[in-house]
Amino acid sequence: SGFERLESRDGVFIKQKLEIGEILTGCQQSNTYNVYPLSKDGDKKGQKLFKCKESSDCCARVCLAPDCRPFTMKVKLCDNDEDLDSSPFLEIERLCTCTFYCCNRPEIRVTYVENGQNEYIGKVVNPWTCCDIELELFDKNDNKVYVIDGNCCQLGLHCAGPCDACQTIDFDIKTPGGEVVSTLQKKSPGCVAAMVSEADN
Repeated sequence: SGFERLESRDGVFIKQKLEIGEILTGCQQSNTYNVYPLSKDGDKKGQKLFKCKESSDCCARVCLAPDCRPFTMKVKLCDNDEDLDSSPFLEIERLCTCTFYCCNRPEIRVTYVENGQNEYIGKVVNPWTCCDIELELFDKNDNKVYVIDGNCCQLGLHCAGPCDACQTIDFDIKTPGGEVVSTLQKKSPGCVAAMVSEADN
């Protein structure tokens, strides 16, 4: 199952697909992500675990701000077994919100849909913060379980230069009490790719 694939991993590497149509036309395309096991050097390794495909309206992508636009993302298994390949695992949905500073912040709802299930398992909320980047993760009972926190003083947030510091943004994954339990790193696909696309790893 999808969760069994994750339980035995030290981490995952999520690679955003470069959209050639978006590069050539400048028009926002639906995002696609591939999920791989994480290697010891922080790169992808082995066979693809999941494919994540965004479904969103063209007008919403062009006309609405990133914080406001709605989308649905389907996470599906990738497998050599034809019976398992492209089987649904999770569905991630964000409704349209008229977000303004601290008011009406966007939420992402996550539903477990494997084997015909339709079980809401939690949500991710992007609260307004003055400087730092923050996400709050809640379980199905609306209990806050994790906070993802990124310091605003990192070079990678302000420029996409060739140095390592400009290519990465580091986040701490914490309990609500502030204990760091894991990390997340957003990496540029490289200097040239960063100049023509907003895709990240």
